[in-house]
Amino acid sequence: MLRTVLVTGAARRIGAAIARRLAAGGHRIVLHHFHSTDDAQALAAELREGGAEVSLLHGDISDDPNRLFAEARAAAGGVIDELVNCASLFDFDRPPHENADLFATMMRTNLAGPVALATALARQDGLEDGAVVNVLDQKVANLNPDFFSYSLSKTALESATVMLAQALSPRVRVNAVSPGLTMTSHDQSPQEFHAVMRDNLLRRPVAVEDIAGTVAWLLECPSITGQNVFVDCGQRFITRDSDVMFATRERALD
Repeated sequence: MLRTVLVTGAARRIGAAIARRLAAGGHRIVLHHFHSTDDAQALAAELREGGAEVSLLHGDISDDPNRLFAEARAAAGGVIDELVNCASLFDFDRPPHENADLFATMMRTNLAGPVALATALARQDGLEDGAVVNVLDQKVANLNPDFFSYSLSKTALESATVMLAQALSPRVRVNAVSPGLTMTSHDQSPQEFHAVMRDNLLRRPVAVEDIAGTVAWLLECPSITGQNVFVDCGQRFITRDSDVMFATRERALD
């Protein structure tokens, strides 16, 4: 049976890789984007050329996620079976220079929005076997104070994954995937990324295709719920007192 999946933040980077993997597996895709309209349109055209059914959805998940989910249903023409919460904000703060406005924005976008979308999926009439995957970060198991508000939002979403798995069962399974360093992040240069991308137990880069494949597996496996799968080549075991980004530069604070 053809299943419909809403992938947030799907226009670029990890989200786009997930959308490609799910489309190749026969899913109908609702491709959400906010800041990357051109990229979203190009990806939708690519997936349609490959035979996938794709609908585009534009909006800010921190604004009114319930309305956004209703628009996703309308775009798909029916029930949304699956949700991948990939949309995320990533910006720097660190105590004692934490930023209250940034904190509030991160919590709305990285935590409240994904939770609201997951519960909106569960409330649908006609949903028989729903699944949610939250995209987290290996940082949830390898804490340091850098990117403080971002890290708090992701650790909270990890806890929400467990509680949602409990609350939304048996109709909806909820899991998470925690990638390691996969692509350049924040204002990291390609040279800086290449200097640290193998700084993990396996001494190899994390393949974005492996992240996408794990998301697909979690959506498809009917016996797994409440789990967080790390796809990080063991990066979480390389403990640091600062983010790996600062292995190649000094940290600048206001």
